[in-house]
Amino acid sequence: MRQVKKPKPAGACTVCRTPTELHESLNNRCRSTLNGRRCYGVYKSDLSYIWDECESCGGTGVVGTQVCAECAGFGWKLFG
Repeated sequence: MRQVKKPKPAGACTVCRTPTELHESLNNRCRSTLNGRRCYGVYKSDLSYIWDECESCGGTGVVGTQVCAECAGFGWKLFG
């Protein structure tokens, strides 16, 4: 079965740069944890973000039957 490429994420956290696919999360506090504490960043959609397709999974978010470890299943990574 052929995997379909995922669309680019809606935004990313301003602190930890974790991507989000949910438009409802934009302008809300990040849900990631850093060093046992909740991240204090906010999910933002920014035109300056440049997304690169993940090389490991080819933008599908999966490698074989497993979630891609390099992009955490998003299929895209922030450039840089």
